[in-house]
Parts: sequence; C-alpha cells; structure tokens
Amino acid sequence: MKGPVPIIVRNPARVEAARAAHAVQSLPAARYVLAVLAFGATYASFRPFSGWRTPSHGWFAFLGDSIAFLYPWDHFLNVAGYVPLGFLAVLALVSARRPLGTASLLALVACSAFSLGVETLQSALPTRTSSLVDVITNVAGSAIGILGAMLFAPWLLTEGGVVGVRRKHVEPGWRGDAGLALVAGWMVALLAPRTLLFGNGDARLSLGVEVPAEATPLALSGIEAAVTTMALLGFALLLRLVFRSDGWRIRAIFLLALAASLVVRSTGFSLFWTSANAFLWVTPGAVAGLAAGTVLSLALICMPRRIAAGLAALLLVATTTVVNLSPPNPYLWTKPRPAREAELAPLSLTTRNIAMLWPFAALGFALTFVARPRRPPPASD
Repeated sequence: MKGPVPIIVRNPARVEAARAAHAVQSLPAARYVLAVLAFGATYASFRPFSGWRTPSHGWFAFLGDSIAFLYPWDHFLNVAGYVPLGFLAVLALVSARRPLGTASLLALVACSAFSLGVETLQSALPTRTSSLVDVITNVAGSAIGILGAMLFAPWLLTEGGVVGVRRKHVEPGWRGDAGLALVAGWMVALLAPRTLLFGNGDARLSLGVEVPAEATPLALSGIEAAVTTMALLGFALLLRLVFRSDGWRIRAIFLLALAASLVVRSTGFSLFWTSANAFLWVTPGAVAGLAAGTVLSLALICMPRRIAAGLAALLLVATTTVVNLSPPNPYLWTKPRPAREAELAPLSLTTRNIAMLWPFAALGFALTFVARPRRPPPASD
C-alpha cells in the first residue's frame, strides 16, 4: 500500500528570485562601447572627408556588381571588423522588455543597414570603392558576432553572470557604464602603432602641429618613463572610481588590467608589424615607467574617491601635455613602416583616434566625481 503523496509547497519569493536570477537583463555599458566603435568605423571609412561628388552610375550601382571573392585578406578584415559590432549590438539592444531573439534580429538589421549606408556613401568619394562583396562580408561578420552574443547571453546578461558582477562591484548608474567603456577604450588605444606606452592624447597629427626636434636618448627615456608612470597611475585611479572594491580586491583588478594591457600592446605590435616585433614597445623608458607606475599605483589606489578623482584629472592633463610637447621616439620611428599598416589602415586610424580622444573623455569622467562624489548607501534600520 502506497503512502501519502507528499505535497510540495513552493515559496513564491524563492521562485521569483530564481526567475530573476536567470532573466536576461540589459548591459548599458555595451551601448557606450558600441557607439565608440561605430564612430571609429565611420571616421575611418570616410576620411579625409573631401572630394565628395555624385556617383556617375548612381548611388546603388555597386549592388549590381558580380560576386567574386578575389582578395581573401581584405574579406577576412571585413568579416572580423564587424564581429564586435554585431556582438555589442545585441548586448546594447536586449532588455527585460526586448527578448534576446528580437534584439538579435534588430541587431542584424541595424548592422546590415550600417554597412549598406557606409558602402553607399563611400561611392561618393573618389578615394574609396564600394562593393557588394564588402556588404556581404560585413553582414557575415555581424551574424557571427550576433550568434556569439546569443551563445554567451546567459553568462553575460543574467544576475548570476556579468550583470550581477557589475551590480555588486561596479559604480552604479551611468558613471559605472561610462567607466567600463573607458576601460575598454584604454585597451583599444593600446593597439595604436608608434605611440609611447600609455601615451594617449597626441593630437598633433590631426591638428597639423609640427613635432619638436629629436632629443637625446637619455631625455627620450626620461620622457617616456614620465609619461608611462603618470598615465599608469592615472589609469589605476580611474579603476578606483569605476569599481567599488577596496584593499586587495582593487589591487588585484589593477594588476589584471595591467597584464591585459601589456598583452594587448604586444598584440598590436604583432598585428601591424610581425610577430617577431611583438615586444618592440619594450624600451628602457617604458620599463622604468612600468616599474615606477606599478609601485605608485599599488600604494595609492585605495585613497578616498574624491581625492583619487582630482589626482587622476591632474595626471591626465599632465600626461597629455607632455605627450604633445615631446619629440618623436626614434626607437620606433626609425623602424621600417609597419608591414601591415596600409592593409589595416582603417584599424590603425580608428585606434589612433581613440588614443587621441581617450584622455579627454577620461578627464570629463573624473571631474564628475570631483564635482559630485558618489553618495554612500543609506544606513539600514
């Protein structure tokens, strides 16, 4: 004879908590990063913005071209360049009210329209060519990125994943999202060729300002060491503003970010030159600045947030000033032109412009903490 059937009583609060933990949520930081990448891609596609004329065969004549994949390397770059755009577009569009499937479809439509718009406008530039193959490869890259976002969405966009980590350990609100975007921008800027280590903010090429004459090797090493030290300390203090961790946790975050920065830097040199030149950036000044900046960052990163914001702002101004007044480093500029710089011209231009603009965006971010510091959470009863 069977015993009584057990009655399972579900706790509504627990059920709701479990549902919320697995629900896909928005990641606003993705929107900031997506905007920066889209701006960089647009700028690189239309530069130098001169010579515009009406296409002789019509705006959409290139859509009637025959499909022939004749340049494998160029096609690979077109695919690879749109993978992050598709990936980030999904993360930017998904929300509690817009499910993953709808966001993915909208992302595919948006990326396709963006590629088609760029190719159409490029047909009005005498220095650019428009191609149906470029549109196809761009859409293919977007689709790969979208599929990747759909695959990793449960890990990225749930309370048990990146969204939950962001809620617990990152500054709340738009400042946390903007801060994460600045960290991503810092990494992208490190790909820019022929720059001092962490030497962002060089606007001389864009403004047509003449570069000072060359200095002695000792002076150049001192300049690079100073730039690297100040920039690294400024970045560490920026992390202090972005993350709500203290003590060993914020120091661990800094060390991880520093290790990632050096990997990205070496990757950039391998990309634009060759793998044999991956560590071409390792100069005496860079090594000295790394050592000094790391020690100072570990010592000062736990200072009060408002003081950290003020010091970070001063360091950003000082670093950008020194970068724009320093002579070129012959250790890099006397090397042959990067072997793949012409092939990767859009990427080179994009990373260089992000490196130029990054300190100014970071300065504005730091000043928001000086003018309006984060309020502590209200005390519980």
